[in-house]
This record gives sequence, structure tokens and C-alpha cells, in this order.
Amino acid sequence: MTHNWKPIEYKFILLGDSTVGKSSIYSRLAGNKFKNITMQTLGTEKVTIYFDKVEINKAENIQKNFQILLFDTAGQERYRSITKSYFRDSEGIILIYDITKAQTFEHIQLWLESIKESLSDWKRSRYIVMLLGNKYDIVENNMEKRAVLIEEAQRLCSEQDIYWGGECSAKTFDDEEIREIFEKFIKQIYLKLGDDNDENNKNKQLSKKLSNKKKKKNNCCKNKLVD
Repeated sequence: MTHNWKPIEYKFILLGDSTVGKSSIYSRLAGNKFKNITMQTLGTEKVTIYFDKVEINKAENIQKNFQILLFDTAGQERYRSITKSYFRDSEGIILIYDITKAQTFEHIQLWLESIKESLSDWKRSRYIVMLLGNKYDIVENNMEKRAVLIEEAQRLCSEQDIYWGGECSAKTFDDEEIREIFEKFIKQIYLKLGDDNDENNKNKQLSKKLSNKKKKKNNCCKNKLVD
């Protein structure tokens, strides 16, 4: 039996057009109830979510704890440059589209291009991209509302070598069903990175400390100039 009770830290970022339901999925993972009316995200928002005792290997009873820093991002064009800055140190990038709106699926290609522009050699890097269709509740009892077939999404995943997360509904799926999708994604990332990510976490913390010191130094200099 192998356990690791110290959480492994991953950073996830939600991407996709406005109104695809990024904020609703973000809210459900944060433990909040679904709201029919949500405000558009301006810039980014973040929350820390814990996934305890995630089963990595059932046969050997290997479990790990994870701490996910989840970022919700704005889908509007004017925020794209802000969003790009979050790609570089993210282990997981989640692309979300609305299965009732074909345009949001077509725009997945544009989001992928943004990722590739920001990350060199992204397919062989430490990042994993997941594609997730939202608003399954709309088509569950009315297939005429469906604009994107599952086969189309799976084909895109195969062509682009990204992970297929399936379809969900932030409205009707319960918290455990939403978390299960992300647990499977977390497992995929861990199987790729292993415990080596502990070293990456240390590097992130060191980089953050150096950045904070630089900010304090700059502020100090500015204050001296003002005096």
C-alpha cells in the first residue's frame, strides 16, 4: 500500500468562449450551487481545490492527494493576451465548448493555436490539454438541440493529441460527477509527470519568492524617488 498525504500541486486553467459555462464549472468545483444567471468573468479568478486519496493504481492500492489551483478566465477577445500569460506554468489546460453551439467548438482550434503560440514543443511538454463539452442537460431530452457530435470532438482530440474529458452539465451533474471528470484528468497528468512534479513545485515557489522580492525592491525604489 502506497500513500502520499502531502498534496501534489497542479495549476489548471479553464479556456473557451464566453457563455460556454466555464464559470459554472468553476463554481461547482469550488463547492457552490449552480446559478442560472452568472456574471461574465473579467480577467481571471482563482480558487484552490483539494482532491484527496485519488486512486492512481487500484491493483497496488496507490493513492495520492492533490491541491489544484484552478483559474477561470474571460472568453472575450480583449482578454486573450492576459489569458496567455497563464499557460506557461499550468499542468492542465481545459478547453470547454457548448455542445449546442457549433461556433464555440470551431473556436477550439483558435484556442489551441493560442496555446501553441505560447508554449514551445507543447505536445512533448509537461502540459496536458483536456477537451470538455458542456450543457449536456439541454440535449439530453432534445437531440435536435445538439450542434456538436461526440464523434467530432473525439476526432479532434485524436488529431490534436489531447485528452477527451467527455460531456457534462454544470447545471444537472452533481458535484461528485464534475469532480470525477477532473479526478480522471488529474490521474492522466500524474501518470505523465509522476512525483517529479515535486521539484517543479519547488521551482515555482522559488520563482514566486524571487518575483515578490523584485516587486518589493521596485516599490522601495519608487518610494525613495517620491520622497
